Amino acid sequence: MPKVLLTKTQERQDRASRVLKICILEQHTDQRKLAKATGMSYSTLNKRINNPDTCTLRELWKILDALDASEENRIKILI
Repeated sequence: MPKVLLTKTQERQDRASRVLKICILEQHTDQRKLAKATGMSYSTLNKRINNPDTCTLRELWKILDALDASEENRIKILI
């Protein structure tokens, strides 16, 4: 089976998505509750989590603040 290499952008998107999903689990919440806490529609939040490149910085801050994400997790998303 051929080895698939991700581009740097794809790696960053994958890492950001994983970190956000882990934060959701750590907070014992779900995307519907998080959408309500951020003032976003569920479909918009779902898109932002699964495709982080569509997320504005303001939206990302709202999501991370609502999740009470640690500084470590915030850094993981940005590197």
